[in-house]
Amino acid sequence: MSTDVLYHGNTLGIMGIDRNGKKLIMAAKEAGLNVGVYLDHAEPENTKLADFTVIGNYRDKEKLTEFGENCDAVIYETASIDSIVIKYLSKYTNIPQGLDPLEIMQDRLMERAFLDQINVNVAPYVTVIGLDDIYQSIDSIGYPAVLKPIQRGVGEDSLMITKESDIARASDFMKAGTYLLESWIDHTAEYAMTMAIDNEGNHLYPLSELQYAEGHRLQAVKSPVIVPDDMLEEMKRIANSIGNQLGYKGIISVNFYVTSTGNLYLKDLEPGVSTSANIFTESANVSQYEQQVRISAGRPAHFIEEVQPAIFMIGRQEQLSALERQALIRDNWKFSFFEPNQSERDQVYAYVWATGKDTTVEEIQNQVDDTEVWVNSEHEDTNPTE
Repeated sequence: MSTDVLYHGNTLGIMGIDRNGKKLIMAAKEAGLNVGVYLDHAEPENTKLADFTVIGNYRDKEKLTEFGENCDAVIYETASIDSIVIKYLSKYTNIPQGLDPLEIMQDRLMERAFLDQINVNVAPYVTVIGLDDIYQSIDSIGYPAVLKPIQRGVGEDSLMITKESDIARASDFMKAGTYLLESWIDHTAEYAMTMAIDNEGNHLYPLSELQYAEGHRLQAVKSPVIVPDDMLEEMKRIANSIGNQLGYKGIISVNFYVTSTGNLYLKDLEPGVSTSANIFTESANVSQYEQQVRISAGRPAHFIEEVQPAIFMIGRQEQLSALERQALIRDNWKFSFFEPNQSERDQVYAYVWATGKDTTVEEIQNQVDDTEVWVNSEHEDTNPTE
């Protein structure tokens, strides 16, 4: 089955889900759709609301064919599913998000070529295939530098090189193929411009700011945030240029670095629903999940309006008892607790939204700080994942 428009009772397939997948399934069900999920391992705590689940290797053509034939359209929740798999599925069903955009975003070299075309400032980089190339190129790139596979999702994602002696470690990191050696951008803030792209154009959410804890663990997201007008306009220009030329349909976040001198760099593109965009569940009138389902079903994206300032926070195992206490006393906080998933290395136990109708993000932040639940709210990003 394959169709560009999904009606009540049609089936939306989702390839690969994480803890955000449950809300995506719920949004599809609320839209009147049946839902099928394909995973390479069982996650009953996330898939139990789906109408059917297929467990199989992502290269199992027989199971992929069966899945595609039983879905009227298939989307990927994140860009972690190899574009080769999505290309195979496209023979049997509709891919609303598009195939070409995924191929571009999964190939770092293709992505940078695309960004160069629309005049986007990215970190300086060179391509390398071995240690000799790194030794020859490091002077032009400078320390620190980050070594990354061209293809996203290939083994360990990056290697930080802070001094010449670190280069020798790259021999164990690099497999066959081409890699990017990229300058590390020392930055003071990270922002995300999330948008919903439908057939009519780009619909931008308010700018959000991302905060990290040690080990580059996303810890909090704020919205709305204030940046200089010229910086905000440049972020919007970049996001709109990407939306206009990438060919993608659905939710996508454009992530930025900002340096201490105010220089703006694009960090990466994050297609599909993201953890950081959960901020809009409470700060905007329509969630990322509703938008993704609407667009995937061939419906127009809902108009976006800021409804209140909010801070979205991630609660981990060590904070669980403190969060349960806060749940009993905070009338302006909302909580979403998760069942333990032992397959996760970095267990997340809760999503938390602190909001305030007649207040500011700064006042909400003061309330959060007073709880001391998130004691290390802002750490330098020293362990890049992109």
